[in-house]
Amino acid sequence: MLIDELKNLKLKNWSAVLNEDEVLWLELNKVHKSTNTLSSEVREEFGKILSIFEKGIAGKFSEKIPAGLVIHSKKRTGFCAGADVNEFVETAEKENWEISSRKIVYDGWYMFEKLEQLSKKIPTIALVRGFCFGGALELALSCRYIVAIDEETTSFSLPEVQLGIYPGWGGIKRLPQKIGPINAMNMMLSGSFVNARKAYRIGLADVLSPARTVENSCIRLIKNQPKKTELNHINRLMQGPLKKVAYFLIRRSLKKKAIEAHYPAPFGILDLWLKQNGDPTKDESIHSKILGSRTAKNLLRVFLLREKLKSLGKINTKAKNTDQYPIKHIHVIGAGTMGGDIAIWCVLQGFIVSIQDLSVEQIARVMKKASRDFSRKFKNKYKQKSLLDNLIPDLIGSGVKKADVIIEAATENLEVKRNIFSEIEREAKSTALLCSNTSSIKIEEISKKLKDPNRLVGVHFFNPVLKMPLVEIIKSNQCDQNFLNFAMNFTSRIKKLPLPVKSSPGFLVNAVLMPYLQSAMRTVDNGISPEDIDYAMKSWGMPMGPLELVDTVGLDICIAVGETITQSEPTPICLEELTQKRHFGKKTNQGFYKWEKGRKVSKTKLKLTDTERKNLAENLIKPLIQKTISLVEEGIVESEELADAGVIFGTGFAPFLGGPIHYHKNK
Repeated sequence: MLIDELKNLKLKNWSAVLNEDEVLWLELNKVHKSTNTLSSEVREEFGKILSIFEKGIAGKFSEKIPAGLVIHSKKRTGFCAGADVNEFVETAEKENWEISSRKIVYDGWYMFEKLEQLSKKIPTIALVRGFCFGGALELALSCRYIVAIDEETTSFSLPEVQLGIYPGWGGIKRLPQKIGPINAMNMMLSGSFVNARKAYRIGLADVLSPARTVENSCIRLIKNQPKKTELNHINRLMQGPLKKVAYFLIRRSLKKKAIEAHYPAPFGILDLWLKQNGDPTKDESIHSKILGSRTAKNLLRVFLLREKLKSLGKINTKAKNTDQYPIKHIHVIGAGTMGGDIAIWCVLQGFIVSIQDLSVEQIARVMKKASRDFSRKFKNKYKQKSLLDNLIPDLIGSGVKKADVIIEAATENLEVKRNIFSEIEREAKSTALLCSNTSSIKIEEISKKLKDPNRLVGVHFFNPVLKMPLVEIIKSNQCDQNFLNFAMNFTSRIKKLPLPVKSSPGFLVNAVLMPYLQSAMRTVDNGISPEDIDYAMKSWGMPMGPLELVDTVGLDICIAVGETITQSEPTPICLEELTQKRHFGKKTNQGFYKWEKGRKVSKTKLKLTDTERKNLAENLIKPLIQKTISLVEEGIVESEELADAGVIFGTGFAPFLGGPIHYHKNK
């Protein structure tokens, strides 16, 4: 009997149960791991399972084969995170990386081709609860049906492009067939996620079911075997006679967002879809173009750097004053751009947040923005309202006494910050974590008026808070390690990446950014246009030009931060002249650029040649690289890896280069 043959395999990571409806429930539960991944061992076992089914279909067992197959997982973390990235990283470190990675891709491709063939013989279902990423989604796509449990945590993604690789186990073939080329390429070329409801809406999930009835939904699917919904006429054309037209339009749009020499993976995905219908075994050159590039190895490195920062946030706070108090209430002081966005972000992560400011208008602006942000993110009106209820306007600071975490996000003025913390200390709980969102002032200076300076930690967010993943955790000479751990843990709980740095002017990110920005502004003083400078740096790989960044941050902020960080350097002439005219950038609609309705207006034609542009970019980035190296040598940041991570996630330094120090060493 087939079920007995499966049990004889003595599988470690899979278990099979045949229920009374003759449906085989195959559970993935990677042994000794909190998260499922399709490691080599898991894939090998799954291959053996498929072979048993092939024998059953060929009639080699006396009993009939199961009526259907449901692949699922009961792990709390989710269905499956896809391929084991660590195995890819280990492979990347070998000399024959291109060949060994090709074997991983080909083996996965052939395995899911077998699953697809099985799905034509008997109904197969991927039952998804929680995340279904990468290779796991490719497995699901090889099944006849996908059933998604209707919960906020259920999500689907093919994020390989973010690692510089591609979905070579059939995703490029099957996702466009299921949801159409445009939707499929939107997911694959960006690595973006779709939740359960959107997955159902676009046709990725065949059934959307609440958890309590999902078992019945699966059995009903297997019994009835409904025909799968076909693509609409336009999508069928783009998959057929208009495929080249669709390819051209998507590629043209992609070229506006990415440079192929920097990021070959999205372009390779498109080529593999057009030329080989996603089959990587038919054209080795595409695999070589993607996996043979330094980008793939560098982006895998960036993934590991991200994971390292995540692990730092999982510190167990065993402090006698902090571990007994779960974080329920967060109090933010300052309803400006940063304070408001910090408050909104914390509410989105499930916390009650009070926001304090002397200005009713500022608080009203934050509440209005919060309402807008919540309605964009969630369609459910009840969800929007419940989130807004958790954001509490607080003119008089009543939230200070209740808060477990207090974040000061006031203006970058030392005396203002000192006075705020003197008042907070008198009112706050003794266990409360006191945080300053200062961008450049040393924590020792801010804490001078405190009776107990050990409690104050720098927790520096970056603008825009809703997009920037990094938070610098700044330790002063007096800071208690327990409260520092508390700050790291808090940062992790609000789903940000904590980077521990020592208290020093500008810390890491602003300390490396200011010399770079000032170098760009001195180049303007020397007669090069902002347009040429910004274009040079974007062509080099930065996500935004330095002068557009100055306009976005604010020229007044740059002067204030520059005075703190680069005291020995004179202020660039162009910066002084613009600020004297009160041209502070985007917020005043005039800076290095003119701004209209929040958009940059650029009129100056580019004059530099490609060679001049490349040389300019290399010269402009040097101060940033040199400063990063010196901060590691001074011990401001613990290691080169953490420094690279901080600069990538805090400044947007070109990820495909693997970080400033890594780039410098491997140039």
